Amino acid sequence: MKLDVKTFLDRLRSLSRVENRDVVRSELEGLLPADIAQGFERLSTSEGLNILRQLDDETAAQVLIELPTELARRYVAELPDTTLAFYLDILPMDDALELQEELEPDRFEALLEVIPREDALEIRRLMAFPEGSVGRLMTEDFFEADPEATMESILADIRLAPEGKYETVNDIYVIDGARHLLGVFSLRQAIRAEPSDVAKDVMVEAIVTVPATEEAEEAARLVAKYGFYAMPVVDARGRMLGIFTVDDAQEVVSEADTEDVLKLGAVSGDAEAYLSLSVWQLVKRRLPWLVALFVAETLTGSVLRYYGEKDDGLGIAPLTFFIPLIIGAGGNCGSQVTTTITRALALGEVGTSDWLVVVRRELPTALIIGLCLGTIGFLRAYFGWHSGLPLSMVVAGALPAVVLWAATVGSMLPIGAKRIGVDPAVMSAPFITTFVDATGLIIYFEIARRVLTGV
Repeated sequence: MKLDVKTFLDRLRSLSRVENRDVVRSELEGLLPADIAQGFERLSTSEGLNILRQLDDETAAQVLIELPTELARRYVAELPDTTLAFYLDILPMDDALELQEELEPDRFEALLEVIPREDALEIRRLMAFPEGSVGRLMTEDFFEADPEATMESILADIRLAPEGKYETVNDIYVIDGARHLLGVFSLRQAIRAEPSDVAKDVMVEAIVTVPATEEAEEAARLVAKYGFYAMPVVDARGRMLGIFTVDDAQEVVSEADTEDVLKLGAVSGDAEAYLSLSVWQLVKRRLPWLVALFVAETLTGSVLRYYGEKDDGLGIAPLTFFIPLIIGAGGNCGSQVTTTITRALALGEVGTSDWLVVVRRELPTALIIGLCLGTIGFLRAYFGWHSGLPLSMVVAGALPAVVLWAATVGSMLPIGAKRIGVDPAVMSAPFITTFVDATGLIIYFEIARRVLTGV
């Protein structure tokens, strides 16, 4: 049954104030960790932490698994070692490696001593590979066979293997005594072959492999290119180390593509879930690009200023020198916001009912960015172009106002489009710049009229 998000969120907020573990556990009993995690994305860190501390260690770890990485990182350092040990044990190995960035080295090493020895050894082996390499994302839990193994024995091994022992058995890898990869064949081939057929006669010797030091994104694109369920990962001597699975490859490609889309919208940073990011993190992702673009747009203003001061006959008023800065800042800010929200809608991170949550994030973010740009604009106008205090104050006031307006429009336009059944990506991109440019000019001139004329 689908949960009512608002009702469930109110329920979680009430539980965050309860100090009785039995009550909290009873209220959340039977709910899937993924559903609980979805509610956590809309809670404050303190509220989520209070609930996690009341849950049993295993359930708390399962909820952490379902949370976006950025959000889970806020909790891990505050939770007890017993919870983190469960969390580390069930984490995919690549995420387990990232956990060490959030903990003190001694504490991470202590956790490795608590989890099963095989898992701890695998984590340590993967830590030896470069960050961002496919070696850090591979799994060692693949099904391998001896060249002389019969199909009957291979299928029997698969049937008798404990659940979860292998990441996947779609492909069976034939390996010699020195761990060299000789060939591969599919489970379908094994089932269709004669029981007495041996692996070396069934396998395909033309194998596409990837070195463990290869960039993860490059390896992921190879998996997509060849349509593999998994890509064998080998060392420099051709010895098989593990497999890079299609689900990990899809995640890498998705994150890379998302980051590229965000960069097109002048937003930097990793592809973290929108609701997992704080206002300050949103500012850090956007402000550097806006400042760079803002500085670049001063060149256009310099052209207007040059001709305005050189030839009075052109009638270029000093007020127009700053139009490129004002509408450029508004358009760029609106583009950043609409790109971010459109992505979040496409991935299901926010829905049309979350408009108020979005506004509460975007307005403080826009205010901080606007004040920063306003300060830069004032310094440029007053000290750089010697425009006088009144006009410099107009620029300083107009920039935050236009940026706030752009953020409001940029966040609500995709949500409004989604609500009426129009693709936000189609509607938002063409409208945002045109609309913000026009309305931004109105805001600028209205502020100028009041400051410069007192009307």
